[in-house]
Amino acid sequence: MRQDQINQYINNYLKNLRDMKVAEESTQHLRKVLKVVRIKAQETPVIAGDVCRNMYIIVQGGFVCRYIHERTGAAKTINFYLDNLHPIMTCVDSYFLQTPTNCELKAIEDAIVLDIPKYDLDILRKKDAYFAQFYHQMVITAMVEENELKTKLIAYSSKEKYDFIIEELSSVIQRVPSKYIAEFCGISAEWLSKIKKQR
Repeated sequence: MRQDQINQYINNYLKNLRDMKVAEESTQHLRKVLKVVRIKAQETPVIAGDVCRNMYIIVQGGFVCRYIHERTGAAKTINFYLDNLHPIMTCVDSYFLQTPTNCELKAIEDAIVLDIPKYDLDILRKKDAYFAQFYHQMVITAMVEENELKTKLIAYSSKEKYDFIIEELSSVIQRVPSKYIAEFCGISAEWLSKIKKQR
């Protein structure tokens, strides 16, 4: 993606905020503090043990959120973030309480994100009621989406998890490597291959 396309994305995003009555002062503050970050496939902008102090808006690309077991170090995919699916990304277990995360965010393809510090988001939501309304709606939407995936992780069989991804998250099937889909389903890549053949 060219720089002019990224600038247009940012301009459109800020225009949407203005349309929601967010103050011009707030949108200009956001423009100053957000950073455009290019992340290569397999890079991890947040690793287990970090305190996640930022929220990311995915302009292009995709990520998986993987829980890293604190004793064994085993990794398990628990969420998917793509530019066309769940584009607001953070490590929820760390972001709100500002404690070290048990998760990592790993790029599954080259990506471009808008990196916005929590500190600045907190300032804006305290002084701008319309920004606070937007922020809370954004957080609620992200939390609902995340909770839906966590519920499936807990309650569904491996095949039901895969069926859910096929039926509800088609972009995951198209873009996320099978390794991470298998982790999400709690099976090996070989078992995932067998499930695919049964469909």
